[in-house]
Parts: sequence; structure tokens; C-alpha cells
Amino acid sequence: MGNKNDIKFQTANTPNYGRCLFRDQAPQGKMPVMEHDPQTVYRFIRDELQLDGNPTLNMASFVTTVMDEEANHLISENLGKNYIDGEVYNRTLEIEQRCVRMLLDLFNAPHDMKSAEEIAADITTPSGWGTVAIGSSEALMLCALSHKEQWKKKRKEKGLSTDKPNIVIGSDVHITWVKYAQYFDVDIKWVPIKESTNYVVTAEEIRDHVDENTTCVVAVMGTSYTGQNDPVEAINQVLVDIKNDDKKGWDIPLHVDAASGGFIEPFRDHSDVPELNWDFKLEQVKTINVSGHKFGLVYPGVGWALWKNFHEIPKKLFVTTNVLGFDESTYSLNFSRGSSMVLAQYYNFLRLGKHGYSTVIQNLMSLAQDLSRGLQALRLTVTEQDKAANSGEKVIIENQPIFNIVNDSQYFPASVVRLNLTSPDQPLTHDDIKNYIYSVHDISEKLNQSGWVVPAFTMPLEKKPPTQQQTEDTPKIAVMRMVVKEGISRDMVSILIQNYIEAIVGLEEQVRGLKDSSKTYKAVVTSDAESAQSSHDLVVKACLKVTYAQQKKKRCRSIAEGAK
Repeated sequence: MGNKNDIKFQTANTPNYGRCLFRDQAPQGKMPVMEHDPQTVYRFIRDELQLDGNPTLNMASFVTTVMDEEANHLISENLGKNYIDGEVYNRTLEIEQRCVRMLLDLFNAPHDMKSAEEIAADITTPSGWGTVAIGSSEALMLCALSHKEQWKKKRKEKGLSTDKPNIVIGSDVHITWVKYAQYFDVDIKWVPIKESTNYVVTAEEIRDHVDENTTCVVAVMGTSYTGQNDPVEAINQVLVDIKNDDKKGWDIPLHVDAASGGFIEPFRDHSDVPELNWDFKLEQVKTINVSGHKFGLVYPGVGWALWKNFHEIPKKLFVTTNVLGFDESTYSLNFSRGSSMVLAQYYNFLRLGKHGYSTVIQNLMSLAQDLSRGLQALRLTVTEQDKAANSGEKVIIENQPIFNIVNDSQYFPASVVRLNLTSPDQPLTHDDIKNYIYSVHDISEKLNQSGWVVPAFTMPLEKKPPTQQQTEDTPKIAVMRMVVKEGISRDMVSILIQNYIEAIVGLEEQVRGLKDSSKTYKAVVTSDAESAQSSHDLVVKACLKVTYAQQKKKRCRSIAEGAK
């Protein structure tokens, strides 16, 4: 008789965990020969995914992880619709165009988007335009490619060389810009970020890097490193000056990579920190990309590419096909794509409106500011005591601020910090990893033990791409970045600060104890009320929780030692 667990002996009544899919090694390199029960397969995959991190506690990602239940229904009901089949799914196409028009209006485009028929009938009157993309990666490539081709077109008309086109970008840009340059044969002219400029580029640095072969300049709203904003208005003015210069006269377009910040700046509270000028109101801003799946509050992946004037997109970039049974002209890097996230974006626009977006964004900004102030307020005191000699405790660090704030969350809902601690008689340098007995990477690992995903990474402070290998001599700064998204509450911010305190206390006592086992070390983290401001109660609560936990641990240890 065969093994009762073999698939041929399984029946409809065989329980999920009694089936061979759970007993045998999971299919990996080859597709299984036989089919499996759908409920069992669902349970099998779902159980394995329990080993994934918790999306809510993933503060490394900018991506939306939660939507309304009604949005979830709308998404699931339309998963089978291929967006490219616009003749069949014409209402979906209409909804995409509504989203584009709303975004053009939000970003102050001077011209409404006309219909395809109106554009074809009038090729001179400006028309705003845009298209959906899989994300900002595709969107920014579409925008940048249109600038490259427009540059080539103008150069050819003047009989000038089209060799060596370049883009001018800061070392704070998303890695996709490196991909664009490599894929489309464009040189990069790197502008370094500096501590003195708050880790963004400057307009004067841009002026020094552009030339007649510059196809576009890129400015970022909400950089991937810190969430800071490049000075878009100042960069625009530099490009206007260059265009009006009798000797140069280069009409260089400005592209704004607003993947992260595009849905922040219009909706944050402008009463204390004035609104920035960054969008289509500026003369040289010709294109903008924005991610719907970041602070557009839609699941991945959906992004938007927007043009101030449709007629600045060379017609050669549009490809027409009738493979679906009708003439379809598109400008995209993909063909087939899902419709669900386009519908989800439209759902959010209707569901939230400008007021709803403002309430969400302002809440996130407030929580990020609480987190920044809370971490800035933390103070470290460390004492040591010789185990052999019956001496008292000696203070070796007293009331030392633990973190420096890199981004104070005034413009973007993220808190970015660097370690402020140094070894005795050693000034704080850019090489944070060498400054102290542990680094931000060690703190990140400790936080991960509590479930948090808080990235620790180094920012290059020179004219080198983010992809280039950093050496010990590379000017850099090590930071931790926490992006506050939907799903995070004030209590969770307090818990995160508490976990930071636990991590610092644990590292201080453990690392010092390993370095010198002849001594006992005690670390205490307190809060500076003046630095904490409105976050003081939140930080004090976190400090008290850690102190209580430490006292409880000591009592348990004393009881255990007394029982021996």
C-alpha cells in the first residue's frame, strides 16, 4: 500500500496541513507535475509570507501600504483589464485622462489638456499633457527622453553636432537617473551635495555645470536620501538667466523629479513654513514626474509623467499600432499594464479631495516632526565601575546629545538623523563608522530585532554617482532615515523612540563590556525638555518605560542570584 500522504491518496477532506505540499520541499526550480487544491496553495504561500517584514514598520520605504476597503474591492474587480486596450476599456482610458487633468491643475500647468482630436486639429496652440506609468522610474525616463530628442531636433535644425548629450543632476537623485543615462546613452554631469547646503544641490553649482549639450537639468522634490528639496525656484532663475544671456542663449528645460514630494508640498501646512515655488508656474519647468504609489496614497505601481506643453514632445516618440484591432498611438516604455492602480488613483482623488489629502499629509508631517524632536532630545550618560576594586561609579559620558538631526521634517514627513557620539578627544567627522564604538548600522540592526525596518546608509559628499563603490577615503556621512506613512500613530512613534533608547543602552553596555570585561558599565538615556518641545511627554514616556524595564530586569537578576 502506498504512502497515505502521497497526492493520489489525498481527498477533498484531507486537511491543508496533511497535504504533501506542506510535507515536501517547496517547488523551486521546476514546475510541479500535478495540480494542488487552491485553498492549500493559498495557505502554503500565505504562511511562507509570514516571514516577510511588516510593511507598516518598514520605514525605509516611501511606498503606500494601506488603502480603503472600497479601493481594495475596486482594484480586485478590475485586475483583468489591460490598460493598453483603450478601445475596449474606454472608460478606464477616460479616467486616466481625468487624473492627468487633475494633476496638471494641481501643479499649476498654464494650459489645460486638450483631447487627441483637438491637438491634431491645432498643432500650434499649447496644451498640457500627461500619461500614466508603472511608477516614477518609467515616468522620469519618458520626460527625460523627450528632452533629449527635442535637444537633438533643435541642434540638427541649426546644423550642430548631436554628440555627447548630457543631463545635470545632483548626487542626491534616485538611482533611476543613472539607469536612464546608461540605457539612453546620455552623459551625466554630477553636482555634489554638501553638509553646508543641507545635502541638496545649489543653483550656482548648476550654473557651473550646464553647457550647450545639456538636454535638461533635474531638480528633486523630496530626495531619496533625506527628503529635502532642491532649490527649484533658484535653479529655474539660473536657467532663465542663461536663456536670456546674449552669448549663451541656451534654452535648457528644467525637469522636476517630484516622485516623493509632489503630493507633499501642495498639501502640507504652509502657515509656519511658506509654500515653495517649484512647479509649472516656473518658466523653465517643462516636465514633472510624480509617484501615485508614494504620497499619492495608492499601492504600487503607478506614476505620472506630465508636460507643460504637448508640442514639446517630438512626434517620433509616439508609436502607432493596430495589433488590438484599432489604431492606438502611445508614448510609453511598456505595452501591457494593469488598469487597477489608475482606478485606485482616481478613487483617492474623489474620496479624499484636496482637503482629505491635506489632513493625511499634515498628520504625517506632525508625526515626523515629533519623531525628529524626540530623537534630538535624547541624552546619554554612561558610568563605569571596576569589578575588582570596590570603587564607586565613574562618569565617562554625561548628558551627551545622541543624535544630530539632518532633516527636521519641515518640508517632508521623514526624520533623518546621524550619530552625534564620538570617542574621547576625537571630533565628530564625516566618517561616522570610525567615530565611535558602534555605528548607525548597529543601531539599525538592534531596531530590526524589535520589528522595525530603519535603513542606515552613507551619503556620498562628492561628484560621484550613488552606484560607485565607496572607499574608506570617500567623503560621506552615515545616517538613518525614517519615512512616516499611513499606518503610523503617535503611540507607535513613542514605541519607536523607546526602542531607540533600548538599542542605545544595550549597545553601550554590551560593546563596552566586550572591550573591557574588568569593568561594569551602566548607560542611562534621558530627555532634554527644551529640545523635545511638544514631544517632551512622548519622549519622557519612552524613557520611563525603558527605565522601568531595566529595573525589572535587575530585580529578576537579583532574585535569581539570591536563589543560587
